[in-house]
Amino acid sequence: MSFFKNLFGGKSKKVEIPVREFTEEEHNKDYELKEQGLENVLGKMHGIVGHAIIPFSIGGAVDMYYFTNHIKGTGFATMELLNPDGNGPKPNRNGTYELVGFTKLDYNDSEENQTEFNTIERRFCGIFTTIGNYSS
Repeated sequence: MSFFKNLFGGKSKKVEIPVREFTEEEHNKDYELKEQGLENVLGKMHGIVGHAIIPFSIGGAVDMYYFTNHIKGTGFATMELLNPDGNGPKPNRNGTYELVGFTKLDYNDSEENQTEFNTIERRFCGIFTTIGNYSS
């Protein structure tokens, strides 16, 4: 095994990144501001949120927020990539960001049978989760 240690650099140093804890008030204000910003562009948010079973912050999928009132079809958005202090994904030329996508399919919350909307919504969720993980 010493061969592999020498080959890959011996001991690795673990870097601890301090994690700031935010108050419930900070999270609520952050949520309200994100919701207002998205609704200014996409119209009123749908009343149902696609919550992940395991939260994104501990390794699960992102929650999906739906927008159906401003466009033909459905808009999808994340609202948990950015922290209340504005940190989150590695900034691009426009700054940090949440993710938004669209489908021409109308919103459908049918759980009894798999619809085309359900399939594309799950695919968007997987893509958003992957981008969120890698960009952070």
